[in-house]
Amino acid sequence: MDALAYKIIHLTGISALALGVGGMMAGGEKRKTFAILQGIGLLVMLVSGFGLLAKLHLGYPIFAMVKTALWLLIGALPVIFRKLKTPLPVCILVSLVLVGVMAWLGLAKPWLK
Repeated sequence: MDALAYKIIHLTGISALALGVGGMMAGGEKRKTFAILQGIGLLVMLVSGFGLLAKLHLGYPIFAMVKTALWLLIGALPVIFRKLKTPLPVCILVSLVLVGVMAWLGLAKPWLK
């Protein structure tokens, strides 16, 4: 599989994660469905991200380690927000900042040069 396919799959996983986290934060009776969607998105992101690292022969650089740590944090966000009873605007802002940092890490690949 070429690098572009891994990137497309990775972006699809990010979309599934965003839909899942958003749905879980909104609450309601479909929370379990959104939790499943979040889990699928996280898994797709993980597999395609590591597949892309392998395809590009990058090993496991520092930016990927930081992204993995942030990936774990984003996976736990709905639980953290619910336990802390965080207001929805704060949840949205924190989620957007984390995703933005992860996007920057993936595009700029700092510490690689």
